[in-house]
Amino acid sequence: MKNTILYFSLLFSHTLFAQLPNTDIWLLDIKATKDTIILSNPVNITNRAGYDNQPSFSPDGKYILYTSIRDEKQSDIYKYDLKTKQISQFTNTPATSEYSPTFMPDGKNISVVMVEPDSVQRLWKFPLKGGAPSLVMDKVDSIGYHCWIDEKHVALYLITNPFQLVFTDLSTQVSTIIKHDTISRGMALGKVNEQTRFFYSYKNVFYTVDLRNQQSFPFCVKNFNSEDFCFLNNKLISSVNAEIIENQQHFADDYKSEWSVMANLSQYGIKNITRIAISPDGTKMAIVAE
Repeated sequence: MKNTILYFSLLFSHTLFAQLPNTDIWLLDIKATKDTIILSNPVNITNRAGYDNQPSFSPDGKYILYTSIRDEKQSDIYKYDLKTKQISQFTNTPATSEYSPTFMPDGKNISVVMVEPDSVQRLWKFPLKGGAPSLVMDKVDSIGYHCWIDEKHVALYLITNPFQLVFTDLSTQVSTIIKHDTISRGMALGKVNEQTRFFYSYKNVFYTVDLRNQQSFPFCVKNFNSEDFCFLNNKLISSVNAEIIENQQHFADDYKSEWSVMANLSQYGIKNITRIAISPDGTKMAIVAE
């Protein structure tokens, strides 16, 4: 895979930093009941010219880690403290770039997609308490995005030709292909009838994967272009332009699209929502928007 021309690496090369959109991270309050979800108090927590993206809530919900590019240099991971509202730098690696900070199931590390000096993209981990990073898997590269399934397995979006969605066993570094070709980058764990499943989107349909046998099943129609999604109160949440939308589907056989608008944030100057993250306790939402 190392000889594959990587679209992801090219996108984030130093020569193209100036072409990246100016994106900010907004934080909103969530008030959820069994039947309704209300979003309020949107606050721009980055509020600067430049690229701030890929927010991830800590397991205790006290801070957010995110990707930031400063001074048109490489990307690093930054930290936003929800209580103090202070921003600090979490990684500082002059020779490499880090993307997609993700809290690992072990509770001790975060994993990132690191673009190494030779443009190889592999999964690395950084200790939450500080210290040197280390490789998660040395034999698996061309990684664009990832989602942890459990401590022993990770879902990877591979920037190959064609693109591939795979489940990889950490101990053997052997991957099983789930889907390939026109896959969206979004991946998430959610619940169907109290059973945890893996979700992804392919063409115009969201799919769910039974983790017991790795079989995919259509879940609902995706009639919009957004690639990112998450779950709140077992509801599938995504976005269209400045709107946060929710799906009322509950795994019916006909998997029809039943999307409704949860909130329209255009009044706050938000134009295009591209990412959504929910705090572990379900009281906060972070979005990325232009």
